[in-house]
Amino acid sequence: MSLQIDKATSTCTIEQNGRVFRSALMDAQVVTDPDVRMSELRIEGTSMHITEAQAEELIILGAQDDRSNLFVDD
Repeated sequence: MSLQIDKATSTCTIEQNGRVFRSALMDAQVVTDPDVRMSELRIEGTSMHITEAQAEELIILGAQDDRSNLFVDD
């Protein structure tokens, strides 16, 4: 699995098992996977876990930020 972010075309691409999924950054969604407590990128019917640095970059470039904070203070 790999993630490519193309600032020139405002797109991102995920490659998984030889298949390529491409999306406009404004259509990409960054969410939180509660099972592993990691950010996840969702595009074109697929998803992949991403680093926090990648999540921030995608959001700055226009992806939707739908992450949630899973830690609750007492």
